[in-house]
Amino acid sequence: MLGIRLSVLIALVVGVGLASGVTALSLVTSAITLSTTLNGLDQTVPGTTTAWQVNTFTDNGGWNITVSSTDFSDGGSGTISVSNFDIRQLDSNIVWRAGSQNMPTSAQTTFAALSGTPLKIVTAAQGQAKGIYDITPDFQLFVVGETSPASYDATVTVTIALGP
Repeated sequence: MLGIRLSVLIALVVGVGLASGVTALSLVTSAITLSTTLNGLDQTVPGTTTAWQVNTFTDNGGWNITVSSTDFSDGGSGTISVSNFDIRQLDSNIVWRAGSQNMPTSAQTTFAALSGTPLKIVTAAQGQAKGIYDITPDFQLFVVGETSPASYDATVTVTIALGP
């Protein structure tokens, strides 16, 4: 049995472009950890992360969080397709910390494949969710049994932006 280490580099993008109004959007993410031992069988590997802190004090039309990813690569010819990398954000994993108790909501409650195209996972309507919240998305990666043992890396881009 040979091990496989999967690591994810998170790139954070905060998109704020305002002509007027008071806005503060920020997001603090943490690493996503995936690890398994290859045994020749197909596996679904759960990913873990600690809560991501969302700070949203805005007078504008709501906000949202999107996530995209690259393929996993071993730096050579080995890859694991990003289409095997899934995310979901359960409403029960959105926790109020301060500010408005009108909570943001999940936009993705079932596992969906990530890709290079941003996938919306959390949304807040205009005038809602002005405060501090923790979100903890769930991740899973399907690894085929024939995957070569190596360390595989992917870059996940997380964006918080104005608009529901």
